[in-house]
Amino acid sequence: MKKYFQAIGKFLLVLILFFCVTSPFVVLFGPFDNLKRTVVGAVLKSRHPQYITWLFSQEEIEEILGGISTIPKQKLFKFKENKDTSLNLKHINAKRFKGFLLEIPDPKRVTVATAANMSEKGETVSGIATRTGAVAAINAGGFYDANGTGTGRSPYGFILHDGKFLLGGNLADSEVNEFVGFNEDGNLIAGNYSKGELVRMGVREGITFGPALIVNGKKMITGGDGGWGVGPRTAIGQRKDGTVLFLVIDGRQPGYSVGATLRDIQNILFEEGAVIAANLDGGSSSTLFFNGKVINKPADLLGERMIPTAFIVQ
Repeated sequence: MKKYFQAIGKFLLVLILFFCVTSPFVVLFGPFDNLKRTVVGAVLKSRHPQYITWLFSQEEIEEILGGISTIPKQKLFKFKENKDTSLNLKHINAKRFKGFLLEIPDPKRVTVATAANMSEKGETVSGIATRTGAVAAINAGGFYDANGTGTGRSPYGFILHDGKFLLGGNLADSEVNEFVGFNEDGNLIAGNYSKGELVRMGVREGITFGPALIVNGKKMITGGDGGWGVGPRTAIGQRKDGTVLFLVIDGRQPGYSVGATLRDIQNILFEEGAVIAANLDGGSSSTLFFNGKVINKPADLLGERMIPTAFIVQ
């Protein structure tokens, strides 16, 4: 009997080892497209995207992810100037995730703020907000983090504040980047724009990130989940009356909040009346500061992650 149980134990051990070794290959190269899309998207937007770029070419990655329509140029709309200084916080509760939505009636209160010294290191959202006297803030653009150190330095693309290029001013006028920001009238701008287009549109605040989720009142993700998997998310939107929406969803916390897909946050903002919306940097960076404290639960084990840029409410 003892030999029998030993044999069963060895068999189970071999089976477990076999499963551990083969399961990644089954997920990444097997026929389960939805699972493959989720895993590839999640890893690609993590601190270690090289694990995917080693295995797949850019063309293969785009084919796996898919799911997002070609982003059209948006049609700007007019809204009445709103000096309402109130901010309204809503709780977001779903089976898989929890988060917060902050409504800002006056869009001209929203500006870009940066870490004190981006060339050396980033700064937490609460640090940026406290230093600038902001009443609310969310993380904004991404940054290069090749070694997974999470220092928040080396942002990329464009950073505009008060109509001046803090980053990207040396790029050619025709070079296109994903962009999320505001023009001088308070319109939220989201999509793919060149430096020249941003200047002509009178854009005053913004950063490079994306993708755009809602443009001209239409959802951009029309198939799948958006290709980035499930995780913590930060997004921004705007209603037709000019009200700006800050959305933060917690994730990577089983028993509390697993996280959301791009399609999830698109749908939340669409249901909240957004006619234009975009995804911002997520994962461990996702943070919402409001009335003197961080109100969500950032996924980083050390608390808030260091970031280069934030959207703040003055």
